Amino acid sequence: METMVKVGPRMFIGLGTPWDDKGQSMLTHIFISYDCKRVYSIQTAYILDGKVQLSDRHGGDGFMFKTVEIDYPSEFLTGISGYGDNESGDCMMKSLTFETNRRKFGPFGTEKGHHFCIQMGTKQRLFAGFHGTSNSKYLYSIGVYVKPINPLEDTELCTSTASTIVKKEQLSA
Repeated sequence: METMVKVGPRMFIGLGTPWDDKGQSMLTHIFISYDCKRVYSIQTAYILDGKVQLSDRHGGDGFMFKTVEIDYPSEFLTGISGYGDNESGDCMMKSLTFETNRRKFGPFGTEKGHHFCIQMGTKQRLFAGFHGTSNSKYLYSIGVYVKPINPLEDTELCTSTASTIVKKEQLSA
């Protein structure tokens, strides 16, 4: 099983029901429902076994809907940020913004309240899925899974490549 770091979720963790899309790293689309006041839901499309799959929708219907298209495999998620607030006792995810290694999508919703930001790095594909809390009406919190870089694998690859090169050079001498 692949090792992953769970970051978050951010915002209203104690509300709604936990959901987990761990392992859905080959992201192709993010579907987001929102209005000028809050984010209602998020759903993603990803590649699994060579086919496009949809995650469950986390939350409900808003008044606006946007599809974020990610040019997989050359484009990948590098960060997510947003705002949440407790307006008059109504806890809400107010906005979300997604960043890739090429561009920024959003903000979806309004940038007011308490800010959060999760950056995953821009050089390698480290995103490994979303998680959070929601109910049938609203998205309350969101977090990500991050795949750590394994330098030993890279070192072993470089060592075996280097020894192969040395052996080839010795044979040809």
